[in-house]
Amino acid sequence: MPVYEPGTWLHPGNRPEWCEIGTIGRFAVPVEGGRFDRHHHDDHEIWFIGAGKAKILTDGVERYVQAGDIVVTQAGDTHDVVEVYESVTGFFTETGHPAGGRTGHLHASETDAAGHDVPGLPLPADFPSR
Repeated sequence: MPVYEPGTWLHPGNRPEWCEIGTIGRFAVPVEGGRFDRHHHDDHEIWFIGAGKAKILTDGVERYVQAGDIVVTQAGDTHDVVEVYESVTGFFTETGHPAGGRTGHLHASETDAAGHDVPGLPLPADFPSR
């Protein structure tokens, strides 16, 4: 059984033959100096937000997310991290479905591919408390 330590991730170049999942890894967007890229995938992607609070774009709508949330993104849907209120760490997997797609971040433009600074902002008054 392979173990992927922090800083590494499972992808088609290093995954076991028996594994049909596209990719698996971790991501982080800190409050200070955070960067992200607006992108989409050929397959469905799932995020688990392990820590932090942020605003993301998915399904064409900006939404708040926080520790414990699961974000499910359909193949082809553009998604992004647009604001961070507490440094975010999470887990992602590209499901490998629908079959035959490319793995990794796909971009609509070179500007999207270059990524952007994610502003670290104070927690908005309308952020949901749990």
